[in-house]
Amino acid sequence: MIRLGAFILCAVIASICQPLADAEGVASSGSSLSVDKPALPVLVVYGAERPVPAESLLIRALQPGGEARRLLQDDVRDVQFVTVPSRPDWDDWAEGRVIARAAAHGVRAFPTVVFLDSRGRVFDRMEWGADAASLPHFVTAVKEAVARVRPMTEVNGVSKEDSPPVQSAAICRMMERVPPEAWFRDYPKTMKRLEKLGCSEPSFLRARAAAAQLREMQSTAALAAASFRAQDVSSIRRCLAEWRRKADSEGVPLETRQMLLLAMVHPLWIRLENVLYQGAHGAGSEEAFNNAIEVLEEVRDMGAATVCGRRAHQLREDLRRARLAAARHD
Repeated sequence: MIRLGAFILCAVIASICQPLADAEGVASSGSSLSVDKPALPVLVVYGAERPVPAESLLIRALQPGGEARRLLQDDVRDVQFVTVPSRPDWDDWAEGRVIARAAAHGVRAFPTVVFLDSRGRVFDRMEWGADAASLPHFVTAVKEAVARVRPMTEVNGVSKEDSPPVQSAAICRMMERVPPEAWFRDYPKTMKRLEKLGCSEPSFLRARAAAAQLREMQSTAALAAASFRAQDVSSIRRCLAEWRRKADSEGVPLETRQMLLLAMVHPLWIRLENVLYQGAHGAGSEEAFNNAIEVLEEVRDMGAATVCGRRAHQLREDLRRARLAAARHD
């Protein structure tokens, strides 16, 4: 199984929706519910661009004609395969694109199998590194997951007559097989119910933090993509203002702030200087250059011993020497 970093996640199939089979909502009482057999799910299999042998074995087994696919033909509606690129693009974080969907479904390793219900909601997830001997166990595990009552069916049966802590604990227990990243995206009404209950269950707090982190990652990726494309004064200045806001946000760790300033803000000031330079320096290009230097000094002064702090000091000295050399020609 290949573990991924926190930022480079996986990809997932596009939306897969059929008519509603088990509506997301809340039960008005604790009366027993008749549970119909749920619609067959779709399995989404995430694999690396260069898979390891165990991953390849599982993917082959789930392909049409494969052993696992044959054994699961009566248990799943379809099996989709997603190959994750080795070098994802910033745009892949945009809403509806591969990395954004994978992040929302909590994919963290290859190979991962995500179970989607008839509304395209994640109701289970398996990380599996298979060899020939373990393949039958994988098939059994999939059959067991498919046969379980869906989370929403169980949640809908939680009585409103129970106390808020009892309701909260029961709902979170029924959601435990759903990855935290998918709680707010796929089950918004249930999350609103937990909010109203004042839920303080650790799993709910993790889900809320995961949703906030996902939004931040998407906005950061979108800003990075816009920054790489920015070539005119107004767009560069807009990106500079947004990066500064991110870097100065409360709670941003020191080294993260250094990285944002060094990797994004400083290069944008240099680009702005180049755009404003018209054969000779004017007030605008001088301002941009001076701001670029100030950013390097700011990063250095935050923590001279960090990787970014040392790099900022080196860049500042390089720019200073280059500027002195250029002054002789000017």
